[in-house]
Amino acid sequence: MAKVTSLSSLGWAHYTLYEALPRMIDRGFQRVEFASFHSYCFHFNFGSPTPPELKQLLADAGLKPVALNWSPGAPYAFDEEDTARFIRDFERKIPQAAEVGIPMMSMHYGERNDRGDQRQQLERAAQVYDQIARFAEPYGIRMLLEVPHLYMITWTTETVLRLFGMLKSPNIGALVDCSHWGISGYDLDDFLSALGDRLWHVHLRDSAGADTADRGQQLEMTPGKGAVDFKTFGEALDRANYQGDVSIEFEYRDMTFEAIEHEYDEGLKYLANVGWEFPDSVKY
Repeated sequence: MAKVTSLSSLGWAHYTLYEALPRMIDRGFQRVEFASFHSYCFHFNFGSPTPPELKQLLADAGLKPVALNWSPGAPYAFDEEDTARFIRDFERKIPQAAEVGIPMMSMHYGERNDRGDQRQQLERAAQVYDQIARFAEPYGIRMLLEVPHLYMITWTTETVLRLFGMLKSPNIGALVDCSHWGISGYDLDDFLSALGDRLWHVHLRDSAGADTADRGQQLEMTPGKGAVDFKTFGEALDRANYQGDVSIEFEYRDMTFEAIEHEYDEGLKYLANVGWEFPDSVKY
């Protein structure tokens, strides 16, 4: 079955990266992903660590970065002023990611809403994504769209595929997170087939419940505690011949280090028990 290859820092969302990184190292992963957002989990925003500091931290630990899940805040696709700020933030951050050696970054644009101009918002999203992807290309950074995403206007597979049909830049790929699939229940084989070679990255975590359309979805659960069928998900990746990284992206807030480690112990063991493979160095 598909193999887990990397570990995200998001599991230690309310701690600094300086505190999270030793625990990531202790898990035995040699490929790592960083998460950093505008309102929490400040692991690689515009403060500390700086790009040279992070690059040195990785070199000292013998770690290879695979992606940066970064969001300076996701504007509504009809908000021109916030959109301009969003683009400026990416044009500032992309060179920093390149300096560290991070090969991929996520983009989250276009908050989900029920306005009647969804087609126009999707077209605007395609334009913004293309503009950022073109900027990133000379830096060797590939840009990721997490799709479908229940918080974004691309919350259904239909809108995702419509968006990809509008994109002009080849420097944009798909990141699929199984927690969103666990709630929306789309046909995995059909969707992965439709994405084809645009599928560049995968996140693993659990979820449960219904799509509430108001950011109330239960998307941050440890595997085995929600409703995601991880065996089916892994087998679908195999059928799609997926060869990219698969990141553990558990997410915990307001928890002690001991409680977080307990969740990782349980979650990783659960994934192993349903057939997921891990690098030999990983502890679970």
